[in-house]
Amino acid sequence: MIRKKLISILISSLAIFVTFSGITALGMDLDRNNQYIRLAFEYDDNVTRESLEKNSQSDIVWRLNSAFGVKNIIPIDKTSSHLKYILGMRDVNATNKEDFNSHDLNFEFGINPKQETRVAISDAFKIWNSQNDLFNYIDNLFEVKFDQGLGRNTTTNLSYKNEQKWFQNKAPEVRARNYFYHQISIGVNHSISDDFTVQLGYAEQFRYYNRSPIIFESGRPIALDGVQMDRQKFVILGFYAIILKNASLMLSDQIISSDSNSDGFDFDGNKMLIILSINPIRKLSIGLSYQLAAYNLGAYQTPDLGYELSETRTDDQSFVRFGISYKLSDQVLLRFNYEHIDSTIFFTKNSYKVDTASLGMEVRF
Repeated sequence: MIRKKLISILISSLAIFVTFSGITALGMDLDRNNQYIRLAFEYDDNVTRESLEKNSQSDIVWRLNSAFGVKNIIPIDKTSSHLKYILGMRDVNATNKEDFNSHDLNFEFGINPKQETRVAISDAFKIWNSQNDLFNYIDNLFEVKFDQGLGRNTTTNLSYKNEQKWFQNKAPEVRARNYFYHQISIGVNHSISDDFTVQLGYAEQFRYYNRSPIIFESGRPIALDGVQMDRQKFVILGFYAIILKNASLMLSDQIISSDSNSDGFDFDGNKMLIILSINPIRKLSIGLSYQLAAYNLGAYQTPDLGYELSETRTDDQSFVRFGISYKLSDQVLLRFNYEHIDSTIFFTKNSYKVDTASLGMEVRF
């Protein structure tokens, strides 16, 4: 079964590659940076994400990702345009319920009227097909960005985002997770030196869910008219630094707060991400990343899909990732990755820990 699925997706990947190659006859160019096939096998010690270690199940997971891209789709001076398609597959040996395949189509068009000015429009469309019907969804993210240089060391950016996510399962508790949002953000990047850049940003997001707002009376949830609307605010602080000659360090911290018209869905939190990248030799790349997110919540979801208020509940989500890639040639890379996740799922009582390690190969065209 696994071999048949891998062969089927590999044939599909090659067919798409041939199609994209034919497109170049129209004056477009293949985007070599976004054209590859990745195959990896992964050991996962908790494939079903169980809370208790005694209930967890370890297994071997097969992954296949293929990406194909073209550029210069719209041949206009002072513009750039990219189109990329990614096909992904995950196959678990022991159970089909954790299998999935995904399709991503990404488009971006940018205009550079001046050297220090850039306007870009992008759209990312995703289809996620899972053997577990609860997680089938369609997602679309549209974004408009404006970047403006202010002198040699400072760049400002302004952006608008709109994302919509639809779950395909018709169960009411699943449809209630459908949402869309509007987000406006502004940011500043300033280079203190050639090796050190600081970042400051602010964003506001208005998120609407496909469910009614609720209030609590005598501990019981009561649905109100209308839809749940959350107003979320983000303050972003961070820096990027070049360390020595072949290493870089990036730190980003988000301070988050949310006000909701639904009782108990107000929360505040903090999400920090640290990434260390090292290139000790030309063919070898090493990456280490750590993320910690903690949220103080007003409510959590109970097993019977109701909600309870809590003044003390905190959700914590953390991961550590370590990766090594080595170039056998300009077209072939070997990859090793390790990841540890310790997570309490947002707004629920469920939690889990998982460790994965994978070994794979990437072939670029």
